[in-house]
Amino acid sequence: MKRYIGNILVWFFLAITLNLFFLAKNEVGMSLNFNWLFVSQLVSLVGTTLLTLSFLLSGRFRFVEDWFGGLDKVYHFHHLTGGISIVFLLHHPLFLAVNALPNTVLSWKYLWFSDLLPYNTGVISLYFMLLMIIFTLFIKLPYSLWKKTHELMGVSLFFAVLHILTISSDVSRYLPLKMWMYFLLGMAIYSVIYRRFLYGYFGPKFKYLVKSISRKADILDVTLMPITTIIDYVPGQFVFLKFNDINKEVHPFSIAGCDEVGNLRIAVKILGDYTIMMKSLQEGSSVTLWGPYGKFWENSRGAKNYIWIAGGIGVTPFLSLLEEEVATSPERKIDFFYCVNSEEEAVFHQEILSKTDDLPSITYYKHCSNQLGRIDAKKIVRSVGNLIDKKIMICGPISMMTSLADQFGKMGIRNKNIIFEDFNFK
Repeated sequence: MKRYIGNILVWFFLAITLNLFFLAKNEVGMSLNFNWLFVSQLVSLVGTTLLTLSFLLSGRFRFVEDWFGGLDKVYHFHHLTGGISIVFLLHHPLFLAVNALPNTVLSWKYLWFSDLLPYNTGVISLYFMLLMIIFTLFIKLPYSLWKKTHELMGVSLFFAVLHILTISSDVSRYLPLKMWMYFLLGMAIYSVIYRRFLYGYFGPKFKYLVKSISRKADILDVTLMPITTIIDYVPGQFVFLKFNDINKEVHPFSIAGCDEVGNLRIAVKILGDYTIMMKSLQEGSSVTLWGPYGKFWENSRGAKNYIWIAGGIGVTPFLSLLEEEVATSPERKIDFFYCVNSEEEAVFHQEILSKTDDLPSITYYKHCSNQLGRIDAKKIVRSVGNLIDKKIMICGPISMMTSLADQFGKMGIRNKNIIFEDFNFK
């Protein structure tokens, strides 16, 4: 039940906003005329509520991750609430402009700058939102630049707050609605300040050094040594890392394992600009990490039988889970599929094979697509026999995960028995 608190919270916040909106109309003696003005006010308040929640969801707060059942779920809700809020808020000035017709002078003031400051703050917020949409949907930017453009929403929030504070509206006339909107805006502002300025200092931060680096095909296998405090993590979780000597960017990486003295292991596929720079990483380099995050294993607990499906570098959380299996030898049956395009890409095959050889509870399958075709649900069923009472854990490319989930769903597997780990935070 705990993992659904976030979903309930979103609807609860929306319900409060809507109730206060209708009470405000009643308080000031206005009849509920469903005209363009009424609709514009409604979409404005709903959009603002969702926008403030979107900022809360971007703050990497631990309690929020608990509410949604994993940080990947939080970010999906962040994208969803942010996207819907923008759609609603963009329609607010459009509906006001339509309502003002045939007075074209007044209508245009809702869409462009004029001598009215409250209107201008709303217009500025509007155009920063439009810039955000353009950069997100129509211009393919590198991750580092995309993160910078994402900060435009903070600017948009600032001017939206000024607009709400200075405009004459139901918010200014009805005290309960005003206090509620101030609470939402204050929550959003604090989330921006925390994530932008305070998280780097007060977040769950740890200092490590690069102990060793080895390259296997296009994979960097990196071991990190703690300087003081050792991070306490659950197998299957991930951290946000900053390699201080090569770049100031922060990226998420799964923990592939941890030895008895607390040395962490991560595996990185050399793919984008950031990971290419990591080839210059040296032993002894300073590393800052934040975390751990993720509920991949926590959301999967409770079953006796599992199917693990790893696609490419998506094998990394399973390596830490396998490490736990070796250490504890629990009474559960696991079918482990390691899916790669070719033999050359199966860089962890020997490691997995050596660990599973002595574990009769784990049946290991290496699946090379260039020999066997793409992995699918039917091939998995042919290998494992049936899917009864099994939990299916998948980590890999998004297209692979969504395709397999859809195939398993058509076979009658319930969503709660298909567990994802999705790193698509962009």
